[in-house]
Amino acid sequence: MATSWPGAAVTYAPATSVDIAQNQKYNVQALAGVKRPYGHVDSFHHQRPFHQSLSFRQPPLANSGVDQQKPPAPPPPRLQASCILPAEGSGHSRPTGYVPPNPLPPIISSTPGPSQNPLLTLRHSRYDLPTKLLDNLESLGVRSIYPWQSSCLLGRGLLSGEQNLVYTAPTGGGKSLVADVLLLKKIIENPQKKSILVLPYVALVQEKLKLLRALTDGVSKQVELSDEPPNPTWRRPSPVIRVAGFFGGSRPTVQWADCDVAVCTIEKANSLLNSAIEEGKHGEIAVVVLDELHMINDEHRGYLMELLATKLMSLDCGIQIVGMSATLPNPQLLATWLKSKFYIAKYRPIPIEEHLVYENEIYPTASAKEFFRTASQLTAEDSISTPRPQACRTITKSDHKDLGNPMINAVVALSVETAVSGHGALVFCSSRMGVERTAVLISDAMPLDCCDHDAHAKRQDLIASLRALPGGFEASFSKTILVILNGARMGRDLVGPAMLRQMRGRAGRKGKDELGETFLCCHKPDLEAVAELLEAELPPVTSCLTPEKQGIKRALLEIVAIRMASSRSAVDQYVQSSLLWHTMDRQIVFEMVEDSLRDLLANELIQTTAFENCLEPTKLGMAVVASGLSPEDGVFVHSELRRALESFVMDGDMHIFYLFTPVQTAGLGEISWLTFRNQVDSLDESGLRALQLVGVNPAFVNRLVNSGAELKENTPDELRLARIYRRAYSAFQLRDLCNEMPVHEVSLKYSVPRGQIQNLAQTCHGFAAGMIKFCERMGWGMLSAVLEHMLDRLRAGARADLLDMAQVAFVKSRMARIFWENGLKTVRALSEADPQTLVPVMLQAQTRKMKLQGEAAERVKAKLLAKAEIIVSSASRLWEKQQIVEWEEE
Repeated sequence: MATSWPGAAVTYAPATSVDIAQNQKYNVQALAGVKRPYGHVDSFHHQRPFHQSLSFRQPPLANSGVDQQKPPAPPPPRLQASCILPAEGSGHSRPTGYVPPNPLPPIISSTPGPSQNPLLTLRHSRYDLPTKLLDNLESLGVRSIYPWQSSCLLGRGLLSGEQNLVYTAPTGGGKSLVADVLLLKKIIENPQKKSILVLPYVALVQEKLKLLRALTDGVSKQVELSDEPPNPTWRRPSPVIRVAGFFGGSRPTVQWADCDVAVCTIEKANSLLNSAIEEGKHGEIAVVVLDELHMINDEHRGYLMELLATKLMSLDCGIQIVGMSATLPNPQLLATWLKSKFYIAKYRPIPIEEHLVYENEIYPTASAKEFFRTASQLTAEDSISTPRPQACRTITKSDHKDLGNPMINAVVALSVETAVSGHGALVFCSSRMGVERTAVLISDAMPLDCCDHDAHAKRQDLIASLRALPGGFEASFSKTILVILNGARMGRDLVGPAMLRQMRGRAGRKGKDELGETFLCCHKPDLEAVAELLEAELPPVTSCLTPEKQGIKRALLEIVAIRMASSRSAVDQYVQSSLLWHTMDRQIVFEMVEDSLRDLLANELIQTTAFENCLEPTKLGMAVVASGLSPEDGVFVHSELRRALESFVMDGDMHIFYLFTPVQTAGLGEISWLTFRNQVDSLDESGLRALQLVGVNPAFVNRLVNSGAELKENTPDELRLARIYRRAYSAFQLRDLCNEMPVHEVSLKYSVPRGQIQNLAQTCHGFAAGMIKFCERMGWGMLSAVLEHMLDRLRAGARADLLDMAQVAFVKSRMARIFWENGLKTVRALSEADPQTLVPVMLQAQTRKMKLQGEAAERVKAKLLAKAEIIVSSASRLWEKQQIVEWEEE
């Protein structure tokens, strides 16, 4: 696990490794599956000297006074990764450079199959699954299941949907398949029912959406056809399984009312359930799957999962709950809360060998205790009474300045060794910037002929697809596409024990590897802390409704707002269905409920009626719940919108961008006050008036620039003011994104990491959609209409003149502007265009630095032509719809 990068990587050659690889022809025998000792890898560098094997094209130097006939000086030698050698006395006798004459024999799996146990195939009659679903599973590689999966699925009442389930299994152990089978079987056999699958992140929702659509392709629900004439008020169920994704501010192709399986983020799932309960349609839900159940511990987002599950338990309407996680230390408590069976699987299909890497030495660690013992020996001051452990391999030191850090040297050497052996490497770093810099350095050290022709061709196709994006892609990506990376160590802080186990569990891929390896690379200051982290017990999953986490207030507001509870007894019944009730003193819980209800009444989010002192929501309370805001954020948003209604700046868009910027400003990083002042100074009168109305004082900004001071955030008033300034700084970024500025340019302009800009672009979609719902519930129709228009601009990432064209597939932001500037200003013009003629226009969207020639240029043109054909087809369908609407209006 790498820490933050000490310095920028140096790129020596004027051409990238991808450009070099495109001009080289290699005849290399594939060695996938054979991990070569690194001494053999090192021989690649000596067989073909870098300056002898490569030619570089340099442009002529016009009017420079330099002799243009003089050949260019050879570039500096290519960066070379350090060798990894057997340690002395380690028992490893293979000489450096040894290569097995034949691939090593595969390790025979000890996992039994259907031939030993007939229940290990889902085609067994006990599972009673449709043939087409089984065919789809097998086409995706699922031809048998593990014994633990069979035992879990065949538990009493699970396949019939009568029993809830909580289970845990290691990463890569097949958790998802169990939930998929339970979910799909219930939907197939109950065509009038729906299901909800809850995942923590948008990327996981999108990935799961594709998988479930592939699984259900051609699978029919068991719909019984009736001979009776259909009731005009009743919609006959469709046999097709419709899967839809709900996340952020997305517009799903299939709405909740028409879908069978809803794949959702936590926030969207909670919102869907609230709507179903409020409309009295929660009985239509058959099963709810909660993935990453341990996230209930997360007070920022995960507690919504607890709210969702508590509502399901309080309703007691026969909805099957399935919860799963790889890191769940107390499944029995959660099973008691959810009235479910629990199952603990420890099976991993791919064994993992773990290692500690410290000061250029690699130490085997078979367990967390052994790791702790090894780390203690390495950091012991008395080396006589505490002998150092025996390393199994040694990484040679590097003279290169970028590899002087032992940990960075180890990361590069291990990554290169793994990649040239035909395997994938997953490198965890402390930040997105650390990932990029480490990736570039590994790529610089990668031998030029380390992959076979097929793999190289696939990577070139991927690079061509990326280059065909409207803004192209950055130069560093063209090098790092040959290594697989991810980010991990959370900033300056060590990850928690659960996250560390998740990362270590990623090693080894079923169907591709027989063995996984993990290498934990540490600096001395981190060594003992990481060792303790590995030995530490996983923290138990506890309720996020405790007083210090303040989730109880939102929980109570929700059940009152959706009419689930209108009396104190109904509130008590809900609370007794919560995880909090199982983990806290009952008297304290009742006191918390009293305090929370009192606060909600004081903030006018709920009210009591004269009749039997019933509880009911106010208009504001219903708006807060509909928008997905917490009570605290809802009150803040209400005050901001009320001020906007009194004096809304309509002659510009700065006010709206501010209102669309999420109010959750925690973690947005520091404000560059000089940049802030520059943006304020560049505003027109409308934009300046908008910022002054929301509470931004230009004189205050100027004082902070001149004094070098920071915002104070101690008192409630200071915290409120800081939130306004952070929102305004983010609103500038949001404005530039909607005005077609690329993400990397916004990042540079505001001194903000690109990942943070991308996160802002993603989260503001959901927040903006919530703001529109807030205004609709408050009866502010005009403001809602204005915000709806700006949400369309936000989705398109473009100015208003491109909104119509941005409805066409692949035509967003920069691409839409390029079409507009070349005379293709309408959907009709795009629908009538020849795809071949669009390719030169689309090439204009590429960055000027990405001028390509030869095979690389042809690959990109082919990708663009395929996109152009889709664009014309999409525009044609859209134009036909517009024509139909016009005819109907006439």
